Amino acid sequence: MTRPRTPRPARDTIALPADDTPYWLRGHQPLAGFRSTEELPADTDVVVVGAGLTGAATAYHCVRGASALRTVVLDAGDPANEASGRNGGNFELIPENSVGAYEGLARERLAFLHRVYPKLPVEVLRAESERQASLVLGVALRNRNLLTGIIRRERIECDFSPRGWLHIASSDEEEQGICEELALAAQHGQRIELWSRGKIRREIGIDNAHLGRFIPGDGTYHPFKYACGLLQVALAHGAQLHTRTAVLAIESDAPDRHRIVTARGTIVARHVVVATNAFTSRLLPELANIRPHQSQIQVTDDAPDRARGRVITSELGPVFWNQPRDAARKGRAPVLMGGGADRPMANPRSRRRSIKVHRQLLAIRDRYFPELRGRAPSCEWVGPLGMTPDQLPAIGFLRPGVIIAAGFNGYGGSYTTAAGLAAAEMARTNQPVEWVPDDVFSPRRLMTSAPVFMSERDGLWRIAASLCRQLKIVNQRISDALTLLAEPPAPVQVRASRMMMAIAESEPASDVLPEMLGAFPLFRAFTTAELRSVLTSMRRWTLRKGTLLFAEGTPGDSCFVVLSGIVDVSLAVHGRHQLLARLGAGSVFGQVSLIDGEPRSATCTIGKDAVLVELERPECERLLERKSPIALKLLAVLNDGLISALRGADRQRIKLEYDEEAPPVVVP
Repeated sequence: MTRPRTPRPARDTIALPADDTPYWLRGHQPLAGFRSTEELPADTDVVVVGAGLTGAATAYHCVRGASALRTVVLDAGDPANEASGRNGGNFELIPENSVGAYEGLARERLAFLHRVYPKLPVEVLRAESERQASLVLGVALRNRNLLTGIIRRERIECDFSPRGWLHIASSDEEEQGICEELALAAQHGQRIELWSRGKIRREIGIDNAHLGRFIPGDGTYHPFKYACGLLQVALAHGAQLHTRTAVLAIESDAPDRHRIVTARGTIVARHVVVATNAFTSRLLPELANIRPHQSQIQVTDDAPDRARGRVITSELGPVFWNQPRDAARKGRAPVLMGGGADRPMANPRSRRRSIKVHRQLLAIRDRYFPELRGRAPSCEWVGPLGMTPDQLPAIGFLRPGVIIAAGFNGYGGSYTTAAGLAAAEMARTNQPVEWVPDDVFSPRRLMTSAPVFMSERDGLWRIAASLCRQLKIVNQRISDALTLLAEPPAPVQVRASRMMMAIAESEPASDVLPEMLGAFPLFRAFTTAELRSVLTSMRRWTLRKGTLLFAEGTPGDSCFVVLSGIVDVSLAVHGRHQLLARLGAGSVFGQVSLIDGEPRSATCTIGKDAVLVELERPECERLLERKSPIALKLLAVLNDGLISALRGADRQRIKLEYDEEAPPVVVP
């Protein structure tokens, strides 16, 4: 058994191997120089630019199914000769690209969002990071299922080996992140195994100081053979392929008329799918934020077959390695290893290898395979990657009729088959695809510094729903903590009243001065006309001290704004009401029932004579359906109110769980 150590440069100088041909591009290339016809067609339904993994998957999905599209694939070179034929040959359920030491997919998204948008409330970032982590996992799961199904259905020979993926933790923090991912995967019906140090030793012969995460169903494949197999099926169903046909420009005359200009002529298409990954900004300069990077990979032949068809990764390096099945014999197989930080590159066609990375790879290899120390690798190559600033792929409409599927951040095996399906569905329906929502994946997000997920109605509503879930969890923890207190705080008196039982006792809020609402911080973004419109949709209540507004557990479908006075918020514990917060003028409350339609999560009574305005669900939905600036501002108010409530509840929870004294009354 061997114990992994921090990589050090090899003592013996081993030069870069002369052979820089990627392992996957050895041997026959069946579609090299292929052209379906001598001349380009004059027009078509869809032109796919790029014949790599994404372009091949797009063409496959365009011509398969009930409503086939006339499809033409163009590539500046030969199919899958760039990133698709120069990658690691892995497909993984959790794309773990990170901004530092990897600590779990949701944590990675939160760390990144906090770094890029430091002024946004952390509660919003936490809600969005959990959503993004779930979406990424959903796309990767769809990708894996599609990949597996296509290979088996179409009988594509591509050394497919779904024998699992082992990620070896390298720190306590990473171990914690791995454990958190078990719950995330369970939400998608996926099983993740935790491997003990003993099991890691037994399975791959390595001593490690931390646990491992094993995902059955992931593994390795031959990406070049797979891409060619997809193209051959597409050709058999009517698609055209034209290699060595560089696209010079895409000129849009109308949403359904685009001229694709090449050195061999021009094609007119209703839709264009740009699947050029690291080369995207050369064709579309406005997408300069899809930046080319390069990775370096080496192969050493005749190594002990430790991986046995699995893919293995670790942040120590970082490194990935696998052992292709086509050359596995009698317990020996080549080991394909990539690692070190991916480097930016000005020209994605560069083939310049780094001696520094070469030495890093040797040191990493020798840590896992000490038997290979001193042996030269047989080949070593570099491949281009398309990297995005937020580490998420760009899948969606750049403009009407022009669809982008690129920027996979080194995880082509985890995204490209699903990205091809999404691009084909967009071309077929001319609409975004639900499982790759625009506010997360649209290429247009790369052209602005503002968070797109904060500028779209659906995104804000999803954040509000997530904040509601968080608030209910925290309130439940407060209730549990109060239950365990030996001497709970004195209860508050809740006096029943019929004040809220008859809608006739309320009045229209249209006579409330807009300036009164606009004086509160939450409403300062509204114009006077917008405030007047909101007030027209609300009811006004004038309530005396002691009035029961609503009780915990009762139905509710509205929220309130405190114009004056105080509202007491309490939770029922052992039949007694314990004060949670006191809400003053400008506070918004009741959003949980408004947003998720569930019963009231707390009891609210009037602590001091108050004037409230109420917004009911039908009126709220009417305001939001306008999809106007007022809708976004209203959602922002609901979210800010939830954030304030969540922070107050969190402070109460911390006091109860960590302080010996009873919590003080909170007055926002």
